[in-house]
Amino acid sequence: MSVERAFAERLARLVHYYCESLAMDFGGRSSECPDWEDVSQAERRWMVAAVELALLDLRSEQAQSAAGFAPPNAGGCGGSEGKECGC
Repeated sequence: MSVERAFAERLARLVHYYCESLAMDFGGRSSECPDWEDVSQAERRWMVAAVELALLDLRSEQAQSAAGFAPPNAGGCGGSEGKECGC
């Protein structure tokens, strides 16, 4: 496993943890977020892939900024079917 992949998996796990931890503070319920061990392998792969893409975007924005180009305004992912995805 590459260092970048391991980092993406660790970051996905941390995002999941903090999402679960903060759910009650933002009007949700922690029971809406299963423990990481209870998340299906398919969903874990999906979250890790999302983190990898986000990291690529961040690296691209950094490279553009360093080269003097303004990065695009991300504006959120918008989710699927017009629904927010909770990112």
